[in-house]
Amino acid sequence: MKKSMMRVTVCCLIATLALPGFAFAADTDTDTTTEAAVTAPAIVQDMTFKTPAVAISLEQAYKKLESSSTMEMINLSKKTDESVAKGHLESVQDLNKLQRASEVSSSWSYDPADKAMAKAMRTFAEESIETNHQARINSFKRDTFENYYTLKNMEAQVSIAKDNLEVNKKLLTATQLKFKVGTASKMNLLTAEMDVNTAQSQLTTAQNGLNSLKMGFNVYMGYDLMQAITLTDTIDEPALSTVKLADAIKSALSNRLEIKEAAYNVQMCQISVDKYKYYPTNSSTYISAQLNLLKAELNNKNQPLTIEMDVRTKYMAMMEKYEAVQSGKQTVANAIETTRLAQLQYDAGMSTLTDVQQAQLGSYTAQLNQAQALLDYNLALEDYNLCMGVGTEAAKLASTN
Repeated sequence: MKKSMMRVTVCCLIATLALPGFAFAADTDTDTTTEAAVTAPAIVQDMTFKTPAVAISLEQAYKKLESSSTMEMINLSKKTDESVAKGHLESVQDLNKLQRASEVSSSWSYDPADKAMAKAMRTFAEESIETNHQARINSFKRDTFENYYTLKNMEAQVSIAKDNLEVNKKLLTATQLKFKVGTASKMNLLTAEMDVNTAQSQLTTAQNGLNSLKMGFNVYMGYDLMQAITLTDTIDEPALSTVKLADAIKSALSNRLEIKEAAYNVQMCQISVDKYKYYPTNSSTYISAQLNLLKAELNNKNQPLTIEMDVRTKYMAMMEKYEAVQSGKQTVANAIETTRLAQLQYDAGMSTLTDVQQAQLGSYTAQLNQAQALLDYNLALEDYNLCMGVGTEAAKLASTN
């Protein structure tokens, strides 16, 4: 009976220890602090970014990212290309040995097409190592360029929204005074108040967008999520590229990786056709090889036209965005002057509140459009400059596996 009671007591104790929320008291002599608990940064309780701010230019951003994980992957990709080229070289060497062995003994099977294919792959891989590396760096720098200036553009939009709010507040104050002396209606006053609320909402939306971009930029750059940053460069209006369209097309046709890859694919497909030329012409293997060759030849024929079209498209985009910036400058100047005159006329009782509101809305919209036009022009200019080199897409290298 005593043994039964003891078993019941032990079982009850085990069940109690298993209950949710029950835990042993921590041993005061045992250090249970984890490394994560020590190194984890304190969570920012609101949307206030941590100061002091990190000041960074675009060139400094490029420099910092040289030691980033993305750049490490780019460098590893180059080593992978080098390994692929080495693998094809070893394949050629093995096939040379097989060729010599087949010349001595008929028991060794050797296909010249295999050697030709291995040599072509080795040559293309060796020639693509540096150009592939440059293309990946171009793509990385293009992404950094866009991230940096997109954030800078959002800062400009917030500044414009702040100015718009202040203008609407001043207009509300003027309307309140007019309402007191009986020269403005209750409707005018309510409308002015709603305009202030709308402007405040627009500022809040812009500020939230800016905060989101700041966090995204911090992640991209490897900073703490809530680190305050100051972008020291401005979105200026750089001069148009001095490279003429015809010269850009000529340069692209000489340098773009797509051109070289298309010619290489034709070479590989032709070797495949030669490899299977003794197959029945109605066999799926032979037909597939012929079809792949025709596709490769068509792509190779069209690739220069595709590259030329790409360069022309980027040139037109650059010119279009440049013209938008030029016309936008005049539009902004006119809109600001229109707002000033409408405000003076309203103060003098010569125009309505609606006239001032329309003028202010036009000014606000024109400034936002001009900020976006500057960003678009900078990006279009960068794309035009990149399209005449190796490009931003690395060529695909077939491994020996």
